[in-house]
Amino acid sequence: DELADDVEVEAGFAGPSFVDALANVLTHLAGLSGRPRRITRFHAVRAPQLSLYDYLMRIATYFQCSHECFVLGLVYIDRIVKLHPEFTICTLNIHRLLLTSVMLGAKFFDDVYFSNSYYAKVGGVRTQELNALEALFMRLIEWRLHVRPAEYEQYRNHVLTATRGSSPTGGPRLGFAEPSPPAQGQESEDCQQQGQRPGSVLGPPAAQGYPQPPKQGQAQQAQAQAQAQVQQQ
Repeated sequence: DELADDVEVEAGFAGPSFVDALANVLTHLAGLSGRPRRITRFHAVRAPQLSLYDYLMRIATYFQCSHECFVLGLVYIDRIVKLHPEFTICTLNIHRLLLTSVMLGAKFFDDVYFSNSYYAKVGGVRTQELNALEALFMRLIEWRLHVRPAEYEQYRNHVLTATRGSSPTGGPRLGFAEPSPPAQGQESEDCQQQGQRPGSVLGPPAAQGYPQPPKQGQAQQAQAQAQAQVQQQ
């Protein structure tokens, strides 16, 4: 992939340390937000019991994607917030946002990726739900998956610098704004509109069993299945 090669050559590698740093930064930023202004498919009724750090480590282990996909995922999430100011990142939606954004990063950047059913099992959601999240996410970012090398480098440095305790210079301002409380009764109404039921939340993925990654010989078949699923959406 020529676009992916541009990112690798002109921008620094993310490495395992970036995933750790991203988990710490997003845990802090998501915790700053209050109740969401608007409920979407990405929101859980209650905050998942599995910590964001453990969830991200699970994705990093079982997705088998390059670490650069996590940088792309962060860029994609921030694009949503900047394009839709009413969309606020919080503890109720960050898990599903990360699952979807890193999956899209893997499909765009990596040469080999797996089926949505596999990614859904890793993330602890149903395949149909992940399909819907993927379609919504793509609409929210206006189908823009390409990330320029300079933009990639800015976000990578922003996260790594933040974890060192110093203020990043020249980096992007992440769109994690403090939300205003929703009007009384709005939250339950929006949940009903999105088809969410009490208890229909992103639970600990370990409860659904740890999936076995597809064998190397199955990679081409998994890629074809994933492409077919995207075309059907």
